[in-house]
Amino acid sequence: MTRKKIISVIGGNGFIGQYLVNFLLNKGFYIKIIARSASRKKPNYTLSKLGQLKLVDCDIKNFKQLKSTISGSEKVINLTGLLSESRDNNFDQVHNVGTKNLVKACQDEGVKKILHLSAIGASKVSNSVYARTKYMGENNIKKFKNNIIIRPSIVYGDEDNFINFFAKLSKISPILPLIGYGKTKFQPIWVLDLVNIIGILLENNKTRLVEVGGAEVLTFKDILIKINQSLNQKRLLLGVPFKLSKKIAFFTEKMPNPILTRDQVELLKSDNIVNKKLSYKRAINYNTSPFDMMLEKQLIKFKKGGGHYA
Repeated sequence: MTRKKIISVIGGNGFIGQYLVNFLLNKGFYIKIIARSASRKKPNYTLSKLGQLKLVDCDIKNFKQLKSTISGSEKVINLTGLLSESRDNNFDQVHNVGTKNLVKACQDEGVKKILHLSAIGASKVSNSVYARTKYMGENNIKKFKNNIIIRPSIVYGDEDNFINFFAKLSKISPILPLIGYGKTKFQPIWVLDLVNIIGILLENNKTRLVEVGGAEVLTFKDILIKINQSLNQKRLLLGVPFKLSKKIAFFTEKMPNPILTRDQVELLKSDNIVNKKLSYKRAINYNTSPFDMMLEKQLIKFKKGGGHYA
């Protein structure tokens, strides 16, 4: 009897996770979606086998719970990450303590591989706590013998919180802020391209760290211009220096769902583009989708008669 190939996806009910889980289900894997509130959110998945999907409530910060939950898994994918801190969840707990727990649990349970999603900009010397703890998380993951670490640039797609946020904002505001005058560079990657790359690297036996981005390098200002061009509208793009942005973020980060934090302002001081020495293209042959084409499709719902965007 063939043993079930179980892949546990921690954070599998999030934006990237939903696409990745569907991809893995279509490949015939048995999947455990592990998250703090996995059972509360049940999106549509394509199942080809009885019992192919299991949703498990588990906090990566709880070692005993995590160890029990991943038991029986052949591979574990970690998608957990915070963009802003809350009272019961901070960067160190999730990015650092969480990955320490994960490595120990995987070692104890005989997991064969960990694939960990980090972020471009992860650095020991960054002024951003997010970036420093992401770096600490990578170092923890490297202690597991068979690991793959993927650092993506900004990821976009139908349910993202970046393109959609500024498209919504542009529908209600005649002015759009350009933090740091919009000079920060990105390499936006479509979510399904990232998922396909993860899928290829998951089957690759070599331990490696790669950075992933789309074909085009665009400034923050370029992206906002393209959003407004696609929506056939004109908006004033107002440059806001980093110093002033931090003062504004001091207040906005106190909101229940912060639209901007001081730590995010620090992140925006550094470009978010692929280091050619770490590019995924040195490991696999895969071409990403054109940004303009995918953006146009994503923004249809924001156009008159194109659907509901609230």
